Amino acid sequence: MNLLKITEYLKSNVIGTVLATDELAYQLEDGKLEGVYSDQVTFSNLFYSESGLHFDMFVVAKETIYELDDKLERGSINRDYSGVSVFRYELAKRSSSGEVTGVLRLISTTVKNHTAEAIVYGVYDIALENNELRWREQQLLYRDQSSDNDNSRAVAFDSRNRFYHEDGKLRFEYNGSCFDVDTVTLAKTPSKDVFPQFLAKEK
Repeated sequence: MNLLKITEYLKSNVIGTVLATDELAYQLEDGKLEGVYSDQVTFSNLFYSESGLHFDMFVVAKETIYELDDKLERGSINRDYSGVSVFRYELAKRSSSGEVTGVLRLISTTVKNHTAEAIVYGVYDIALENNELRWREQQLLYRDQSSDNDNSRAVAFDSRNRFYHEDGKLRFEYNGSCFDVDTVTLAKTPSKDVFPQFLAKEK
């Protein structure tokens, strides 16, 4: 994988482009909770050197998690994760394999009790072809996820992501899988919670 080609793709197609995710809903805890999410995403601060590159993902998100009653109607607010967050992708080429790998981490946020604080995602399996940049992310350890009765439980997210174009407009696609995590053994098992595809679109 060529680090310079990834940089050129980001510079030409991604950096400075404003994308937005339309409002979508998802259920948690066997239908006891419902989350509602929308956002605006911008990528910036691209830096390249012979040893690596980094760039930032600036997210203005509106996310509210509601308690659901027996009729699946929204009641009180369980959590509000709305706010502004900055994440940083840091990538480098590995001479041992010729592959580009790296990390994603939260570096700044206005969200109270953000579940991604002190969480790192490994970035790997990066491919650039047919004007599409694809990669995978794997979360280290565990993070909190809202549960009913104002509780939290330990989960981890792995995902498949890509930048691509549709009708000449940039798309940023996130397909995440949620796992329950044993906080003692760190063993991961597939969660019952299934999240929809998140798709941010250039307007």
